[in-house]
Amino acid sequence: MSTSHGQAGGIVTGWLLRLMLWLAVLAVVVFEIGAVVVASVDADSAAGEVARAAVVAYRSSGSLADAETAAEAVADGRSVELISMEEDGTTMAVEVGRDAGTLLLHRVALTEDLTQRTASRHVQIRS
Repeated sequence: MSTSHGQAGGIVTGWLLRLMLWLAVLAVVVFEIGAVVVASVDADSAAGEVARAAVVAYRSSGSLADAETAAEAVADGRSVELISMEEDGTTMAVEVGRDAGTLLLHRVALTEDLTQRTASRHVQIRS
């Protein structure tokens, strides 16, 4: 009887170890996907704020340099990079970028691009 009891304990232990391994893998996958999604949403939200700040500064001063300074300040505050800012007379267009804080995706060449999220926003200069 003690032999079958020992085998049953080994089976349960093996099953629990496999379950824990699969749960750990699942947790890493969920974290990686979540980090990319959060970075995308954050970049999109920040793009709107950066564009609005640039337009407000441009309306008050008429200077593209002042608008870029205001956009950089908001981008720094939101932890995004101001990639580009363009004004065409009627709209201000900004593009911002943010790196997702992943554990593994940024280390693999095939998935590295997934971690670099960008967003752009166009805002009317004159309302």
